[in-house]
Amino acid sequence: MKNPHIIRMNSNQSFNFKCHPDISCFNECCQNLQQVLAPYDIIRLKHHFNCDSSTFLNTYTICTIGPETGLPIVELKTKSQNDLHCIFVSKKGCLVYPNRPSTCRYYPLGRFVSKSRETGKVKANHFMIRESHCFGHDTLFQQSIDQWRIDQELQEFDTYNDLMIHLIAAKNNAGLQHLSENQRYLIYMGCYDIDAFRQYAKQNNILMDQSFPLSIDGDVQWFTYIMRWLEETVIQNEF
Repeated sequence: MKNPHIIRMNSNQSFNFKCHPDISCFNECCQNLQQVLAPYDIIRLKHHFNCDSSTFLNTYTICTIGPETGLPIVELKTKSQNDLHCIFVSKKGCLVYPNRPSTCRYYPLGRFVSKSRETGKVKANHFMIRESHCFGHDTLFQQSIDQWRIDQELQEFDTYNDLMIHLIAAKNNAGLQHLSENQRYLIYMGCYDIDAFRQYAKQNNILMDQSFPLSIDGDVQWFTYIMRWLEETVIQNEF
């Protein structure tokens, strides 16, 4: 993504955009980017490949530390050092399209969330990403942000991925400037490598009062359960 033009969007604002395989810029947006994955993205993708979270993460991702939050961040690998296309894109399009990540679904929109310290409410803001290579904006196909979210099936993604903002807020409210290696390790497992966390919980006899099936719904319930534990134990008690 080279020097995109970012335009702040109002919640009731409409926009023109349509992407399809016959457009000349097809797949151009799937290269030269840092494709960050959120927790629900990984749940959907690991089930797409019918593998556990550790296998998916080790095969397709790298982990870095967020410069602002200090929390682990998971990014998709590119095809190679010389080919910076997304690892899941082909000439015909996305190979994981039914389970593509939330940022791909949102494009050409972007979204960021914040949590009020006073009220505890989570607020979402949207912005438009205009890139010189993209001709989808020239298509006279108008929709609202809400219509786009429904069309791209983003409600579930937002609901579960937004749980991360509570973890970030808990860290900030606790006044933690830096996380220990153990805290980062537990947060990485709890947010992303949830199958490894199942083994960790069993070995350490924690969070064993409930069990969750090995399904997308079961993984979502398990992830939600872990997030509460991370906030209450790892962050607030500096585990």
